[in-house]
Amino acid sequence: MSEKKTPYETYKKQSWFNQNMIETLIILGGLITINLIFFADVYRETDTLNIEGAAHLGDFVGGFIGSIFTLVSIVLLYSTLKDQRTSSSIEKFETKYFELVKMHRDNVSEMGLKEHLGKKIFVILIREFREILKITLKISKECNQSFEQKELFVISYYALFFGVGPNSSRMLKAALIDYDIDFVNRFEKALNNSETKKSIKENRNLKYVPFEGHQSRLGHYYRHLYQTVCYVDNQTSKIDKYEYVKTIRAQLTTHEQALLFINSLTPIGKVWWDKGLLLRYRFVQNIPYRFFDEETEIEMLKLFPEDYFEWQENNSETKDKLQPS
Repeated sequence: MSEKKTPYETYKKQSWFNQNMIETLIILGGLITINLIFFADVYRETDTLNIEGAAHLGDFVGGFIGSIFTLVSIVLLYSTLKDQRTSSSIEKFETKYFELVKMHRDNVSEMGLKEHLGKKIFVILIREFREILKITLKISKECNQSFEQKELFVISYYALFFGVGPNSSRMLKAALIDYDIDFVNRFEKALNNSETKKSIKENRNLKYVPFEGHQSRLGHYYRHLYQTVCYVDNQTSKIDKYEYVKTIRAQLTTHEQALLFINSLTPIGKVWWDKGLLLRYRFVQNIPYRFFDEETEIEMLKLFPEDYFEWQENNSETKDKLQPS
């Protein structure tokens, strides 16, 4: 029965024979070769033993077997050096890997947004994103623009990322160049409205003025995170890549994973999909069920396999337990 195919990264440990195949074959071959000498005529049962022939054969066998053991020693030495090289390669990989993980933690701990520090700012950023999404939807209706859920997310994330202001508005409009110009201008104007900013700041308990962009924070954060995951993904050594990436994923909070997912939907972060990192390593699998409203925000289940999320695994286990035996 064939194994079920999976879109996720998997690691299959080699069997003992596959790991030691060369050494095993050498030993078996050597034992067979050594014992072949006993098929010689001088060692067969006869009325008389050819002393001189046996002596010559003994000299030959001694030199022959000595050569075999020399060959075996060379091969085993090669095998030892190969194992040492593999161990050294993995050790070198892990040294840099843990440095990258530490740098990621340091980057997050140093992130600040007024009184909001560290991982907590991602909660605030998701909160701001949702306010932008409401504005995006409102302006799109006023301009008779019909956008799919993904497009609404892309537009809103651009606004979160670039923000509005003397320089930011220019970058935001450049990012939205493919959209209706009237919609883009009215969208930028709505975000730049001081009364709107003040109202959202108070209602959402923000310690900063919203809609001024987070490019300096998020740009560096995502570049380093992507570099860290790619460092593992590009390894040629026989390592369990999924487990190493899982350790990176464990560093991310729910809101970090949610914002990464939003980022990946845009041209800025689509490389996460292009290289298959989100899918192969289930990198945002810890986003809870209905974290995003399926009607007013986005249907995540349409974008991922049916067994992708952690909550789906739990549901499956619960259903199995409820099945009659």
